[in-house]
Amino acid sequence: MFDMDDVLSGLSIILEPTTILIAIAGVILGSVLGAIPGLSATMAIALLVPFTFTLNPVQAIVLLTAMYKGGIFGGSIAAILLNTPGTSAAAATAIDGHQLARQGKARKAIKMAVVSSSLGDLFAVIVLISIAGVIANFALEFGPPEYTALILFAFTVILGISQKSIMKGMLATVLGVFIGTIGYDPSTGVPRLSFDSMELSGGLELVPLLIGLLAVSQVFILMEETFLGKNTGNDIMKPDDNSKLTWQEFKDSRLIYLQSGAIGTFVGALPGLGPTVAAFLGRNAGKRLAKNPKKYGKGALEGVAAPEASNSAVGSSNLIPLISLGIPGDAEAALILSVLIIHGITPGPTVFDTDGPIIYGIYFGILISICVLFLFNWYASRWVVKVRNINVTLLIPAILVLCVAGSYGMNQNMFDVQTMFIFAVIGYLMIKFQFPTTALLIGFILGPIFETSFRQSMILSNNNPIIFFQNPISLVFIIITIMIVIFYIVREVKSPKNEDQTS
Repeated sequence: MFDMDDVLSGLSIILEPTTILIAIAGVILGSVLGAIPGLSATMAIALLVPFTFTLNPVQAIVLLTAMYKGGIFGGSIAAILLNTPGTSAAAATAIDGHQLARQGKARKAIKMAVVSSSLGDLFAVIVLISIAGVIANFALEFGPPEYTALILFAFTVILGISQKSIMKGMLATVLGVFIGTIGYDPSTGVPRLSFDSMELSGGLELVPLLIGLLAVSQVFILMEETFLGKNTGNDIMKPDDNSKLTWQEFKDSRLIYLQSGAIGTFVGALPGLGPTVAAFLGRNAGKRLAKNPKKYGKGALEGVAAPEASNSAVGSSNLIPLISLGIPGDAEAALILSVLIIHGITPGPTVFDTDGPIIYGIYFGILISICVLFLFNWYASRWVVKVRNINVTLLIPAILVLCVAGSYGMNQNMFDVQTMFIFAVIGYLMIKFQFPTTALLIGFILGPIFETSFRQSMILSNNNPIIFFQNPISLVFIIITIMIVIFYIVREVKSPKNEDQTS
């Protein structure tokens, strides 16, 4: 399978000092930008595409992948320290990560995130190198019915985000799906719920919704606590007096690294789902392996390890269908595909015959990027956590400025800023009434994909729902979904606490 001449040629390409420096610069820059709400990894690598024209193909792809990996992890830094995820994929990390920060374990949480991210990504790279073709062919078996069943399964898993009331999680998810229908109908092209507004006719952008719902809403909470005297000065987090990640804590999560890495690898190989879905699937699956599941959501290290391993694995596994079949798995892979084509490389089944050294050079470049990500963020954690010393009265306006800039910068449109503040209010109210904001976010992301897949399935079957039960893959997902729903119902009925909170 492996051509040793191509492997050695790829290794010689990646070991050039310039290429290594590019990998280092990409990871560091991505980590910094990813930590700023609104400056997503996708946005960062999109801005870098024009600069890749002067680089050779390996250097160009290494720069983009290093930037992406750094950006995904950078979003987790802001999620842990400030509960303002720099990326939607980091929203799952914020649930336990910020609780750890408030307990004086911010650096421990960041170190766990670094370790799990690196191991999850390493797992995906090993799969990418060894069995890319096999997984890509399996992903190719997914048609509209399979995607419909898969997303329905994802919706049921997402309901587990709501620790206190499944009904609240369901309502939040449905609201997210409903908001996702704003804009042009995917089949007819007719605007829906636009109210004759040009801005709404194109649908709502993810970035301002994400920033408002998860970041600015938390700023409102901070403002309220400060006004009421609950936050005085710099008491957002306790002093970081427990920063050492012990060997035992690392060992306790070893199965989670493997499980979440596998989940992220699988999700990344399926076009269109992305790291956000992988993070929440990984987090919910990780609870079953946690040493103390009752701590989940209250500051569990496993609650940081599971989503980080999953979302980081997507950064490499999204290249599986790209390299093997020429099918980009997400927006980042699509940008990488465009750069490869610009450099005269056509991904697909014959790419190893035509451009083998370049592909192996990219593989080695990804491995170097993982090493740089681990080393830089592990040792930088001691300085990053200093943000806890910032006075809250200074932190609030600084975060607001960054959030406004991030919302406005994507399209240079004040409507996006207005959208951000509207969803900030919605997020604030959801927090006050204990509705899971992340369920709304995932519903918004997956809703359009579900609608498109469902409609395509109905067209293929002449509106006969039996199509979802004819294929073994979709049938398995539907059976698992039904089992999860039954489990939720039984748990809800048996829990008097949940009944009191939903009544």
